[in-house]
Amino acid sequence: MPPKKKTAPKRKPAAKRKAKPVASPSQLDQLRSMVSQLRKRIEDEARARKLNTRLIEEARRARDEVMRHITTLRDQGKSLAEQLRSTLTDAKKREKARQDAMAAVADLREELMRRTDEVRQKTLELRNLAEESALKARDVIMGTSRESTPSGGKKEGD
Repeated sequence: MPPKKKTAPKRKPAAKRKAKPVASPSQLDQLRSMVSQLRKRIEDEARARKLNTRLIEEARRARDEVMRHITTLRDQGKSLAEQLRSTLTDAKKREKARQDAMAAVADLREELMRRTDEVRQKTLELRNLAEESALKARDVIMGTSRESTPSGGKKEGD
């Protein structure tokens, strides 16, 4: 058997229906003002939601931009740190090379002073030897000329 169709409930006759109470004009005014207040409140809430949505979107954009800046700055910081490390390493190498060069210069100065002293001593020795040699040569020359002259080694002008 097919199921039975439901029928709409029967309406009460018009005479038996309760009549709606008619509101007084002051009540209507109150209702209208309440409706306008509620409408205004809903509109304000809608504006506030729209504003909140816009602010949230702007905050997201700003956050994304800040994150990009942070990433860029982090990368720059890494590269600067690497440059600083290499510069410090380079500076340490240069300082070591400078210290080595200063030590070599000090060694060369000591060697120069030592050799200068040696040359000075040899020069003095050579001068003394030259003087002695000159004296001996003079003595030899004078001694041979003394022996060759009959006046006992004296010259006529002496």
